[in-house]
Amino acid sequence: MEIASNPTHEHFTRLALEQARLSLEAGNMPIGAVIVHNGIVVASGRNAIDHPSNDTQHAELAAIQSIAPFLAAHKRECALYTTLEPCMMCLGAIVNVGIEALVVGAPDQLVGALNLMRHGEYYEQKLASFQLLSGVLAADSQALLNEYVARTGLRKHLARDSQ
Repeated sequence: MEIASNPTHEHFTRLALEQARLSLEAGNMPIGAVIVHNGIVVASGRNAIDHPSNDTQHAELAAIQSIAPFLAAHKRECALYTTLEPCMMCLGAIVNVGIEALVVGAPDQLVGALNLMRHGEYYEQKLASFQLLSGVLAADSQALLNEYVARTGLRKHLARDSQ
């Protein structure tokens, strides 16, 4: 179910953008995430796939793994804010831990998995009341991605006009 953007979503997306900036300054692809429960940030994560090299250290997974027992006890009560459309690995984790709402910044046309969400009966049931909002502060997220590509020359598919 699509949800509408509002100042609260922008606030928490800005906090995810702060994590993305920290990731960029550490030499990593600038992706950040925060998990919110009852209006309070309970976890944050940032991408660390480049330094140190770890292809599974995505922002969303870092945030989820940092509070896994909390999420198990609070299924369908948390929202995850991320600056870039999640990949298949992260989206699977987001759905399986019972995140209620996902708010996304910039799209990822190569690796993003939002169009794969409805796949099979299991996920249809899991996603019955799942809330999704994409495009929140997308230009800000895209600007960080463009800066990363300009600095490193890596992952050129992420660079595009941030309009």
